[in-house]
Amino acid sequence: PLSNLDAELRVQMRVEISRLHKELGVTMIYVTHDQTEAMTLADRIVVLKAGNVEQIGAPLDLYDDPANRFVAGFIGSPKMNFMPARVVETGPGAATVELVNHAGARLSKPLQSTPPAVGAEVVLGVRPEHFFDAGKGDCDIAVKADVAEHLGSVSYVYAGAGDDELIIEREASRQRASGDHLTVAIKADKALLFDTKGARIR
Repeated sequence: PLSNLDAELRVQMRVEISRLHKELGVTMIYVTHDQTEAMTLADRIVVLKAGNVEQIGAPLDLYDDPANRFVAGFIGSPKMNFMPARVVETGPGAATVELVNHAGARLSKPLQSTPPAVGAEVVLGVRPEHFFDAGKGDCDIAVKADVAEHLGSVSYVYAGAGDDELIIEREASRQRASGDHLTVAIKADKALLFDTKGARIR
């Protein structure tokens, strides 16, 4: 892991590169495996995997609208949560999925494309900040908290339910985490759906 000094030097380096970019006003190509550097330095990001271009776009466009599971998992810190699910019902412009590890919890997800067939295995993606208080979404799930990182204005709760290991952002949380049970909500419009190969289902 990086020492505090190393981390500070990397921040200073990012700030200096950004200043140079603005002052020179020229196109710069910066290659990095660090998604924080990519998000903070780039006007446009080209996400590569095994030499193939997965997606090109502005940092926040990739964050908000990833083309596939690889991009969704690479962009963002902490990373996006992925939960296995199964399609249990379809209708015009929507599919209802059941979360495999969450006691039959179901979420109806609006879709622009033809929904997957009933019985299809899919993956639901939810960013840590897109968990809400119980009853304030479209689907509630119960989890058992393991560890919490309290960072001042925000806390990250590392929790589990079945085989799912989730990272849940809680604003200014002061609660103890270990062993705590909590219920959080998921909003359909904040969740993303992927097939088992990683392609986005829109």
